[in-house]
Amino acid sequence: MKSKKITTVLILLMGGFYFHNALAISESYRAQLEKSGCTQVSEANGTCNIHHTQRQNAAQASRHHGQVEPEAAADVARTLDRHIAGKYQGEAVDYMEALGWESQNEERTRWRKAGFTARFDMDQSSGQVMGVSVR
Repeated sequence: MKSKKITTVLILLMGGFYFHNALAISESYRAQLEKSGCTQVSEANGTCNIHHTQRQNAAQASRHHGQVEPEAAADVARTLDRHIAGKYQGEAVDYMEALGWESQNEERTRWRKAGFTARFDMDQSSGQVMGVSVR
């Protein structure tokens, strides 16, 4: 009986440690977000660059009025690729919806957000997303 209590306490402690670390972001990343005026979501979807100042990001947004630069599309594609390449389509769909992307087709392989259009490159035999192209 005593060993069950010890095991339960250890499991709870390990779970709490894992959960705490899974939600944490580094102080340097937090500082970049604050300096740039970005959020984790806007940085991840490519609408904000954490390496620019808040003023630079605002100027970039006002200059383009919805026009997408190829460089910005490539940044968004790299970010999305990093998070969903190799995942099954359901997981990729959940990720895109969590970031506010809207599906543009029944197959849920084409997405739109902030002037960007993203398309999953699917492996039809496995149902995995092999990559993402953005324009």
